[in-house]
Amino acid sequence: MNEVVVIVTLYLAKVVLISILLFGYYRLFLKNRCFHQYNRYYLLGATFVAIFLPLVHVQFHLPTVMDRTAVFPGALYGIVRARWTEYSSPADRAATAWSCRSLAVGIGAVYIAATVALLCVFVRQLFRIRALPKKYPREKFGRIDLFMTREPGTPFSFFNRLFWNEEIDIDTARGRQIFLHEWFHIRERHTLDLIWLKVLLAFFWVNTIFYLIYREIRTIHEFLADRYAVADGDRYQYAELLVWHSVSDRPFSVLHPFFQSSIKRRITMLTQLHSTRPGYWRRTMVLPLVLFLFSAFALRKAALKSTAGSAPFTVVIDAGHGGSDAGAISGDTKEKDINLALALKVKQLSPEYHINVVLTRSTDELAGGKSDIRESLEYRVEMAAKNKADLLVSLHVNNAGGGQPNHGFSAFVSSDNPHLEESAKLGSALLDAVKVSYPVDANLHQLDRGIYILQHSPMPAVLLECGFIDNPGDLAFIRDGQNQSTIARNILEGIQRYQQGQGSTK
Repeated sequence: MNEVVVIVTLYLAKVVLISILLFGYYRLFLKNRCFHQYNRYYLLGATFVAIFLPLVHVQFHLPTVMDRTAVFPGALYGIVRARWTEYSSPADRAATAWSCRSLAVGIGAVYIAATVALLCVFVRQLFRIRALPKKYPREKFGRIDLFMTREPGTPFSFFNRLFWNEEIDIDTARGRQIFLHEWFHIRERHTLDLIWLKVLLAFFWVNTIFYLIYREIRTIHEFLADRYAVADGDRYQYAELLVWHSVSDRPFSVLHPFFQSSIKRRITMLTQLHSTRPGYWRRTMVLPLVLFLFSAFALRKAALKSTAGSAPFTVVIDAGHGGSDAGAISGDTKEKDINLALALKVKQLSPEYHINVVLTRSTDELAGGKSDIRESLEYRVEMAAKNKADLLVSLHVNNAGGGQPNHGFSAFVSSDNPHLEESAKLGSALLDAVKVSYPVDANLHQLDRGIYILQHSPMPAVLLECGFIDNPGDLAFIRDGQNQSTIARNILEGIQRYQQGQGSTK
């Protein structure tokens, strides 16, 4: 449940951000311009882009060749002493999981309740409109069902139904203009726009930009219908009619009552009907905006890198824990499974980076098939030495242990390792590569107690903590298969950055 709330929250945040950018463009370049039909379709399209673009993921490959003579790229991270809290007590884990789950359930319940309430209000409006034809006789007027009523707010239209006010003579000049106005709403199916937006507002009620778009769409509908109504008439007389009836009841928000607000803007648009400025540049400015949004929210880099002319680096990737050693646990998620999934991704992608990856384990077991955790740790170190590995990276997921919540990736090194300086460079390179995809700690951590695999590794070694398993955001991110592929590429890029800084081949 926690993961669902986090994923939905991130999705909603993207929807809001995209909406802000698209509506901001509308306010700067399109609002109160005479290309109303374009504005109508733009704003409707903006709602579709906002809700569907965050769901689109397009990968692209960017091949590059690394320069092996370059110095170590990027600054070294500072080293601070820290306590490595890989485990917490079962009671702490249960309390933390219960607290997060309760919060997630509460947030989800509030959101769903608000959505259901808004949908109920909307459905109630539709039922009230549906009941109106039963109260008045119907006259067929072409494709229009005409109802002569005394309802407040009339005349108004809903789909092909036109509810007319008996006090307005349809055969007068003003009556004909009003009829043409409502006929245009029916012909252009403006009701569909409003129904789509009302449903959208129910599900995305936290996005205030959709409310602004809804209001603008309604006003644009009036601009279009006004222009059609005065095409062969006196627009100044029509403007006088709008002013005269500017105060009127509007009982339903999905209707098109003739007399409604935005009178000042409607009159302004009437006086600009014969504007000769096409505004092409204002409309074409949407192209760089669309390109930016697509690049920012849909494109995902899948870099293909090679180190031509060099022998492959051998790197041991250690998937922490395994078998009977589950590591940290959050609900039904075990650290050992995340570590293994990430290690397998690194192994799978390593040929693209000209890196020879050796795994300490490729299945759910203690490394080397051992039955004892200590023996398994010894095996990992011996395996790295036997394969004459250049580096060792041990993958784990951290756990705050019921204490203050933590967030992001971090790297650990050991002062007991004779290759501490190189380990610090490797840790810095890994964090530099990962931080483009997810937050990382600002420092490397030097442990205040021994970690066997870092202490006894005969080569530079780093323990990389891939987020906190008891942080819902971190857990949702690192469990996602696509994110695991991204982080695996980041790890390989970090190794290449370290390799690049060595300036030598094997």
